[in-house]
Amino acid sequence: MKFNRILAASLLVASNAHATDSFNSEAAHFVFGAALAGGITAVVDHWYPEQREYRGWWGFGISSVGAALESLYEYNINGNGRNQALDAASHIAGSALGAYVTDKYILEPVIKPAAAGEGSYIGLNLVYAGKP
Repeated sequence: MKFNRILAASLLVASNAHATDSFNSEAAHFVFGAALAGGITAVVDHWYPEQREYRGWWGFGISSVGAALESLYEYNINGNGRNQALDAASHIAGSALGAYVTDKYILEPVIKPAAAGEGSYIGLNLVYAGKP
């Protein structure tokens, strides 16, 4: 499964990370954010079908808010606001990528209604730009 590969990659990166602002630490936050947002997106798709149209936003939002709250908690305990802000930003960037990729490329597409007044449709649109 693709999600297991993402999780395994995040654990490999996170195993070398420490509480610093090094590349490995920020990469671990980025990869974990991508995996978490992708997982939440898949959960919303499976368990809340009425929210399928917004599943990517749910994955991004829940993961990002969680990262911001965790960084705020760590800042209140340990201080060092620069490192906490960098951790949260890395996680949020990963969340954006993970939710987008999961929504658009891993899960099956969602049929969305057309613009107001046009109804809904599904099909294949072919365009020929050659000579008549």
